[in-house]
Amino acid sequence: MIRRCRNEYPVRLMCRCLQVSPSGYYAWDGRIPSLRAQEHVRLLSRIREIHEDSRGVIGAPRMYEGKWVTNITKIATQEGKLFLCVVLDLYSKLVIGWSMHHRQDRHMVIRAAEMAVWQRQRGWSVILHSDRGCQFVSGDYQRFLSRNTLICSMSAVGHCGDNAACEGFFGMLKRERVSHQLYRTLDEARADLFDYIERFHNPRMRRRVVKQDKKFSALLKPSVETG
Repeated sequence: MIRRCRNEYPVRLMCRCLQVSPSGYYAWDGRIPSLRAQEHVRLLSRIREIHEDSRGVIGAPRMYEGKWVTNITKIATQEGKLFLCVVLDLYSKLVIGWSMHHRQDRHMVIRAAEMAVWQRQRGWSVILHSDRGCQFVSGDYQRFLSRNTLICSMSAVGHCGDNAACEGFFGMLKRERVSHQLYRTLDEARADLFDYIERFHNPRMRRRVVKQDKKFSALLKPSVETG
């Protein structure tokens, strides 16, 4: 307020009325914006860009839901355990990256993230949330995130619920497909998980997104009564 009104009233008078020191005001006024303030400016610019590109269709809730999550689950087979890592887009609920291996290591999670990056539009920075598993805190994984402008986000210690969205997908996968199967080999499990993700889950989520877009677009059409 002092900055806004400094051409109308003396700065020292306003500082005295607001019970702040003039030196404190001048220090604040000349301070370089913090990293948080700079990020807010960048984020505001991105929000306006998304809003304009969508012709006003996409609002705050749908922008907020554009963050990513990743996690690992295990699938039992008669040949041993198969580990599945996925990257889930929280807005669309699409599995945008996935990989499978008989060992859960950093290479598996990097391959899943690579697939997600390949599908990302325009290379914009994206938050990628995970738990604190050793694969996600490894140097190779963290360097991969940095090289690809992915912002690392991790669950607080002892708060696995922070990644509930990914756990929810795994629960749905097992209810709808895995619990009804008896996998004899790792390859048989791989083929069935691929079928579930790419031929069942993702097409279903794409239809859901299209339906949502049509609903929002309908709000922009002129009313028959009001024009």
